[in-house]
Amino acid sequence: MVNWRSVIFWFVGSLSVFFGALIAGNIDPSALGATTGSITLAYIISFILILIGGVFWIATSIAHIEEE
Repeated sequence: MVNWRSVIFWFVGSLSVFFGALIAGNIDPSALGATTGSITLAYIISFILILIGGVFWIATSIAHIEEE
């Protein structure tokens, strides 16, 4: 039987890591109008999104181990 909570957590974690990597990969410090503050904020947001994705994945793996 499928545990939908685990599937949703896995999916949300994947989206979070995807958007975090998308933001981090597109940061261009030499872009016109990019300030040190905006670049730092983009790095912080991407790092937080990747951490949140990891937390969702860990929660999914713990739930999966507890089911067995």
